Amino acid sequence: MDSRADGFRRTLDSGRISPRLYWTVALVALLLVTDGFGTQAIGFVAPAIGKAWALKKGALTGVITMGLVGVMIGACGVTPLADRVGARRILLGCALSYGALMCGTALAHDLPSLLWMRFLSGVALGGAMPAGIALVSEYSPTRLRATFVTAAVCGFSLGGALGGFVATLVIQRFGWSAVFLVGGVAPILLAPVLYLHLPESLPRVLVGEAGARSMAAARKLAPGWIPGPFATAPPAEGGGQAPVVGLFKDGFALPTVLIWVVYFMTLMVLYTLSNWLPTIITDAGMPMSTANAATSFYQLAGIVGALLFSFLCDKVGSRRVLPLIFLGASVCCFLIGSAGANPSLVVGAAAAAGLFVVGGQSAANAFVGNFYPSHVRATGIGWALGVGRLGTILGSSVIGLMIGAGAEAHTLFEMCAVPGLFAALAIWLVAGHRRREAAAEPVPGPARPAEA
Repeated sequence: MDSRADGFRRTLDSGRISPRLYWTVALVALLLVTDGFGTQAIGFVAPAIGKAWALKKGALTGVITMGLVGVMIGACGVTPLADRVGARRILLGCALSYGALMCGTALAHDLPSLLWMRFLSGVALGGAMPAGIALVSEYSPTRLRATFVTAAVCGFSLGGALGGFVATLVIQRFGWSAVFLVGGVAPILLAPVLYLHLPESLPRVLVGEAGARSMAAARKLAPGWIPGPFATAPPAEGGGQAPVVGLFKDGFALPTVLIWVVYFMTLMVLYTLSNWLPTIITDAGMPMSTANAATSFYQLAGIVGALLFSFLCDKVGSRRVLPLIFLGASVCCFLIGSAGANPSLVVGAAAAAGLFVVGGQSAANAFVGNFYPSHVRATGIGWALGVGRLGTILGSSVIGLMIGAGAEAHTLFEMCAVPGLFAALAIWLVAGHRRREAAAEPVPGPARPAEA
């Protein structure tokens, strides 16, 4: 299998970029648009639900938190299956599952039913992004891997941004439940296209375990590649051990822990702002239109940041760029709290925060997608995102309790400025660790880049 993997990688890296790769990245990005919309929909409809159900401030904290718990379970529990049964199957299963559950959420009539629907939706939503990142990483040329991964991940931010615009358009006319219907129907309609055109995970292709359609897709992604005869698939590395064990072998233990710190801190801020920004802004006396505009521009600026920062990481190096990005995220979170009640300043500060917070997270996803070897890539990304969800749960819960206690908006945003400092230090250490380890190896390892 190693020789076949090397042959495929040589063909992919030495040849021209296949148009099929652009189509594959676009499909994954479209799926992540629906993933981002579904994950962050509750933040956009929370004020409307609170008003419709006459809820007290902070009453939806449990709903938001349980949704994030579901996403964490999906990232840690569902995603490792992609390394065993293939990312394509996981992506299809997730799309159909959270599509149906989002439609079901539109029928929720009280807090308990809304809470459990968000939890179940979160489990399905949590498995999509890591599997998508792993699939794009496997089929991207090494020289452009970060760029293609970042382009796909931008779909998630675009989905979050669309949520604000959709909420503004449909809530007043059709009610908050229409937002969930839109978010549920879209992935169900997309699933047949994914089935027809997505390739299967590369390790399954290389041992001949993918179907004929997936094999044909893989050949189109690497024109000139000849699969050759397939041998019996070797046992998975690690035998019967849990996939996560592979993240602590062969010198990956310390970097894995540091990556988890990065994700814990960055996702804490990203989702706290995504879920609570509309509520905080409306509680400060500004209209819903300002709240949704601020949250949408927060996500749109993140797309710009993701593309810009991935380019800088490729040119300058992740160790230099990523710490500065996370420091910038801290400064911008502080600035939102200093904007007062001026709608223009609030929207501008939120956009600046999105540039660094959302853009920085996307750049980190590309870094990690290029960091782990293929046999644990989906597991590595999934567990990083899963551990990061612990940060989202903690951050969203604390902010929700503080909102219920009447905390001032500037205090809430100042708290969001702190985690970026820890993320900056952790990513600087992990990038430096891999560089030193690579320099110490006389013969480079097969899948251990010094810098992603």
